[in-house]
Amino acid sequence: MLNSKLLFALVLLLSTYNCFTQTTVCNYTLSGKVIDEHDKTPLMFATVYIKELERGSVSDDKGNYKIENLCKGTYTLIVSHLGCHPITETITLTKSVEHHFYPEHHTEELKEFTLQEKGYEEEISVAKKELSVKELNQSRGESLGESLKTITGVTSLNTGNSISKPVIHGLHSDRVLILNNGIRQEGQQWGNEHAPEIDPYIADKLSVIKGADGIRYGANAIAGVVLVEPRALRDSSGMNGELNLAGASNGRLGVSSATLDGNIGKLKGLSWRLQGTLKRSGNVTTPNYYLKNTGLKEYNFSWALGFNKEKYGIEFFYSQFNTDIGIFSAAHIGNLTDFKRAIDADEPLESANFTYEINRPFQHIEHELFKVKAYWLTGDIGKLNFIYARQYNLREEYDKHLPRNDSLAALNLPELQFEITTHLGELSWKQNRKGAFNTQIGVATINQANTFEGREFIPAFIKYGTGIFLIEKWRSDDFKLELETGLRYDYIYQQVYKWNSKEREYNSYDYTYNNISGSVGAIYKPNDKLTTRVNFGMAWRPPNVSELFSDGLHHGAAAVEYGDTNLIAEKAYNTILAVDYVNKGFLLQVEGYYNHISNFIYLKPTIPATLTIRGAFPTFNYTQVDAALTGVDLKMSYQFVNHLTWTGKTSFLNAYNLTANEWLVGMPANRFENILEYKLPKLKKLRDVYLEAGIQSVLKQDHIPANSDYSPPPNAYNLLSAGLGFGIPLAKKQELIVDFKIKNLLNTAYRDYLNRFRYYADEMGRNYTLKLKLIF
Repeated sequence: MLNSKLLFALVLLLSTYNCFTQTTVCNYTLSGKVIDEHDKTPLMFATVYIKELERGSVSDDKGNYKIENLCKGTYTLIVSHLGCHPITETITLTKSVEHHFYPEHHTEELKEFTLQEKGYEEEISVAKKELSVKELNQSRGESLGESLKTITGVTSLNTGNSISKPVIHGLHSDRVLILNNGIRQEGQQWGNEHAPEIDPYIADKLSVIKGADGIRYGANAIAGVVLVEPRALRDSSGMNGELNLAGASNGRLGVSSATLDGNIGKLKGLSWRLQGTLKRSGNVTTPNYYLKNTGLKEYNFSWALGFNKEKYGIEFFYSQFNTDIGIFSAAHIGNLTDFKRAIDADEPLESANFTYEINRPFQHIEHELFKVKAYWLTGDIGKLNFIYARQYNLREEYDKHLPRNDSLAALNLPELQFEITTHLGELSWKQNRKGAFNTQIGVATINQANTFEGREFIPAFIKYGTGIFLIEKWRSDDFKLELETGLRYDYIYQQVYKWNSKEREYNSYDYTYNNISGSVGAIYKPNDKLTTRVNFGMAWRPPNVSELFSDGLHHGAAAVEYGDTNLIAEKAYNTILAVDYVNKGFLLQVEGYYNHISNFIYLKPTIPATLTIRGAFPTFNYTQVDAALTGVDLKMSYQFVNHLTWTGKTSFLNAYNLTANEWLVGMPANRFENILEYKLPKLKKLRDVYLEAGIQSVLKQDHIPANSDYSPPPNAYNLLSAGLGFGIPLAKKQELIVDFKIKNLLNTAYRDYLNRFRYYADEMGRNYTLKLKLIF
């Protein structure tokens, strides 16, 4: 018993002594720097690891490391850093030591790899249609209207070769909202030959949306919303940019555009962007003749500045668009006899050769956009956004002939001049998804004033508007079912000032409109392969001032147009059903729609033509009827073997005048497109190599009333195309992307029903295009 107690006391004493001695000697520190052996720069994120203790430290941005609470002893240290050979050293500690390591740094070329992870994506009940990166690169140098034609269901309304407006399911102009960098584009968009004043090179994405997400932008979104979205500003220190060059043989087109992005590291969160474009082309040619006075010149620039933090931020954006567009002079005809001859002739009455010179008639357009956007995180529940924008638009239209008065002719003034200034504001709050629900609410305002000089084609006016909106989305726990609804109320007041020549004073006309836009939709995804969508929407728009008051010759359209002050607001009820199916190289997208529009407003050809002191022109009257638009868009893609893919697109549309019980004029013809593409991810030093051939078939537009136009619809046509492209890796983080294409490969002579100048001339002939994009 005594021996046991003595043994226990001895063990306790030794243990206490051992703990004491350990406590007194385990307070040493090993610290120092990790430094590149070659250039003596500190290395951050280097690992200093003690093998025996299985612990260590990581160096900071100045190369410093520290390992504390070390005991006396000998240790093996392993130092490693990305791109360096590991260092192994043995150190004996008898006190705290400062020791530096000098690994030898090498530049290593890493093998390319792809990391993919499927995350949840917000769905919408009408699929967002977006240009792919390849399609966007191929469209560089073209107008916005031409670029969007790649999307199934989108065509274009053209006035000659250089003026193009997007047409979505047969609807255009004031029925298509265009958002330029989040701002509703406001200019003189009422005119058929008034193309969007937007430089497509600004865009990193081009897409079309409908449904609840389109409701938030207000009245006029009957056909949908076109999004022109630039890429986000840089969020890390450094600079990057791209240089785009484009050329085309037809018209001898040349385009150059450059973008430069930067982030100032010393001022964390401060980013900037500069962008500019120059564009010039001359007279284009059909397969058989040049089109006189069809050149254009364009110069645009923009800048952006942003200061963004985790919880708040502000961005500024400014853009300016400037262009001179020649109007096909053979569309301005002197008398009724020549007008009839011009329509019956196979070639224009005026011949031409190639020139870059732009003469009368022509348009001069300027457009400015200034935007301020700010956000503030409201805790963890959502985000508050504020937007203010100012737009200024100047449009000048010059007649073919100078005034007969010599003093007026010397001034070389436009016959029509419009100036419109628009102020837009929006305050919105978006909730972070909470469980199954996601909410977005907001209020928007518009203040607009339009003035004119010269002849009064449309009068001066002011417009005020306010709208409030609510968007709610819900999804099931298994993500298979989603529901969405959107609601917006708009109030619009418009006052028009029209000159009364008899009384020598202005008469005032007041118009007040208010209505609700709404959308209800559902998305069902039983599996990863199949998605079904259904959406019902109601939209409206008030008649614009041109539809109410147009009076006389519209020079840019080479037409006489008359408005009707008795027109009332349009109301549309649209139902869309869609199915998407993807499985092992096979893609199927089908979208069917029925759009019933009460009080549909359109330009109706009125025969005979009108003879004015400026010449003879086709005449159109704004008319209002009930209409039904029914259509189907189909896209199918199938990969036959490795690298070889076929893609087919089809768009069918029937537009019916329910009031007169006849077809509706001015609608796009049905069309098909087939593309065969051979693609290689890598070919020697080239990557993303593709070869493609395509054929577009457009049917004759037979669905029009008999004898309802000055000329019957043109015949059906087929256009062949071919192209190739590839990327060339250059220096570090630099790449040259090359796209070459031949349009109208067989140089086919044809006319398109949606070109206002189809009365007088064919479309463009064969065209070789080359696009270069340098990313640095």
